[in-house]
Amino acid sequence: MAEKKLLIPWGREEISWNAPEGVVLPQPRGERPARGTPEDALNQPVGSPPLRELAAKARRITIVLPDGTRLWQNVPLMARALRQEIVKAGDAEVTWLVGGGLHRAPTEDEISLLAGDALLPGDRIFWADPGRVRTTGLATSRGTPVAIAPEALDADLLVLAGGIVYHDLAGFSGGRKGILPAISGRESVQNNHRLSIARGLEGLEVNAGRLEGNATAEDMEEYRTLAETLVPLFLLNVIPDDTGRPWCYTAGSAGEAWRRGVDFARALQTLYIPERAALVVVSSGGYPCDIDLYQATKSVTATLSALLPGGGLLLCAGLEDGMGPGSFALDFPLSLKDRGALLQQLEEDFTIPGFIALKVPHDLEGHPSVLVTPREGIPFPGKTFSSLEKGLQWILPRIPKGPIVFVPSGNGVFLKADA
Repeated sequence: MAEKKLLIPWGREEISWNAPEGVVLPQPRGERPARGTPEDALNQPVGSPPLRELAAKARRITIVLPDGTRLWQNVPLMARALRQEIVKAGDAEVTWLVGGGLHRAPTEDEISLLAGDALLPGDRIFWADPGRVRTTGLATSRGTPVAIAPEALDADLLVLAGGIVYHDLAGFSGGRKGILPAISGRESVQNNHRLSIARGLEGLEVNAGRLEGNATAEDMEEYRTLAETLVPLFLLNVIPDDTGRPWCYTAGSAGEAWRRGVDFARALQTLYIPERAALVVVSSGGYPCDIDLYQATKSVTATLSALLPGGGLLLCAGLEDGMGPGSFALDFPLSLKDRGALLQQLEEDFTIPGFIALKVPHDLEGHPSVLVTPREGIPFPGKTFSSLEKGLQWILPRIPKGPIVFVPSGNGVFLKADA
């Protein structure tokens, strides 16, 4: 059988694969939104007056920026565009708030990198410490208390910057995530995220792209509407394409403009194959998307639903930094050994790394899986190899007959099969 040479991103390098001639390359479908800049979106806001009109009526404005784990969003570009609009409106007092939810506090270098040259004399910038929030007395119907950073609640206008991609827990990122978890208290974040496991492992409601019937996502949106009764909101979100690079933007209402951005994300980031795959060979897209296993598992979630029953997955990832942040290095091996113990741990103290450590091995059950990485000692639900050839040699006899699919940038897409 004829072969064709494909290059697989692998850390800072590429693996050369002499793939079978019939290997399937997923394709986007339908009309893609036009390329655009932050300024384009700000000039045509959705469901809201322009930012400069809102800013002209505000004495104090707070701008929420994502933290250093979201550098793919090219945050300084959005920050600069937002600050310029506010300057045109007048001389409002501007506070910047770096919102990372329960992530660690940003370093001074990270803060400088995020804001870039957008900060003007007199501007203040803070980290949204989840331990230093103001309770409002409000709560969602699922019991999540609305407790938010005081710098946000004291503003006359709250501006949310962020990005919209498929998300394991929230369905899609961006929008309401700029408030919960970004600038909310620990109890609020924990209660919201814990909704994902309320029905146990077999009743998981959350998945990438799922908004309806997803208690965590629905609770986030209700939380956003409650927050908006306390302070007016304006949104600017970037939407990347299937390679993870910024493509276009949406601005305006934190509800309506975000929903339009979700439509854009589905059009840009959804890839299709004609039928379910017997094997998906997937790369996270190389460094920094595969900097650690925690990040690389996004490619697993992105492609699993397009597999045949018993279909296999081969993940290629450089894993320069090994396992990943926080408790993930301990939680992932625990999940492979005793998933019930990890579930109980999360019920008491929920963390996103712990949840991903729980979900990925659970989702891979019944699917032969291989991790190809140069790093030694990395645990995985299936087998780990240092070469693509050895990984293929192990997995091919263990999968059903059917198409082999190659996804070169799995962290930035969602794979769907027609049949």
